[in-house]
Amino acid sequence: MANVLATEHLGYGVYCIDTGMGRPGLASCYLIVDGEEAALVETGTHLCAATIIAAIKELGVELTQLRYIIPTHVHLDHAGGAGTLMAQCPNATLLIHPRGERHMVEPEKLKNATIAVYGEEIFAATYGDLIAVPAERVISVNDGEFHMLGKRKLTFLDTPGHARHHFCIYDAQSRGIFSGDTFGVSYPALNQSCDGNFIFPPSTPVHFDPPVWKQSIERLMSLQAERVYLTHYGMVEQLDKLAEDLIVQIDCYAKYAEQRSEALEKIEADICEDSIRRLRAMNCQLSDQDILSIIGLDQKINAQGLAHWVTSR
Repeated sequence: MANVLATEHLGYGVYCIDTGMGRPGLASCYLIVDGEEAALVETGTHLCAATIIAAIKELGVELTQLRYIIPTHVHLDHAGGAGTLMAQCPNATLLIHPRGERHMVEPEKLKNATIAVYGEEIFAATYGDLIAVPAERVISVNDGEFHMLGKRKLTFLDTPGHARHHFCIYDAQSRGIFSGDTFGVSYPALNQSCDGNFIFPPSTPVHFDPPVWKQSIERLMSLQAERVYLTHYGMVEQLDKLAEDLIVQIDCYAKYAEQRSEALEKIEADICEDSIRRLRAMNCQLSDQDILSIIGLDQKINAQGLAHWVTSR
């Protein structure tokens, strides 16, 4: 992606929509249009709903055409706006991983757990709220099952490693995978200054599982897809190299965590240095300070996930 746009047609009836969370190019969702039907993959947060709805309408799609709303997992940057959007899309069904269904129908536990970590003020400013989805409008989708959208087949694959409640969606028509966080994070703000795309794994609390995650990536690669639609951020191709980079970094993250044990600040320093070193090898033209302004918060959260993983084993 040469530029970060509020909406961008990526071909095959797939549109990337910037959710408006944080800065431009931070978090996207995807509108899939096939004939008179549409599906939305990812929902952003409750605070993102108005931006997403405006983008859908601007693309000429009516909210009544939304057949499915599909968070890849229940982390709030992916599913926090599900209830809000479902309330405005009367014909939509929420498709969710079986482990995430209860959090969509009864979100209080998820909401309270998030507030316990971040506090009420940050929760309100970042996520806004969590709205329950009526149980009769939710379908949990098991590994290998598919749903039809118009004439296109969407196949769901259980892909733990980042989270146990995570699935990815393979779209045969675009030969693309909607990967949530399983296929990593790759920000346009960095890629525009590099030779190629820089990608890294988000090891957010609390389900980081290196061997399982690598298996999930290998499973996605076995599909021989041509492109991946990242939530963070946009479409990437040349997948073999990116998958290799991800697997190497997952191992590096685990090694840093094991070496540093629960020393959170040292883990964070290690993974920040690792990212900067990899970016320099890609001829990144940004200063260290500018790089950390883009990925610093990610790596702080990643370090928390790694510390949790190494101490809970």
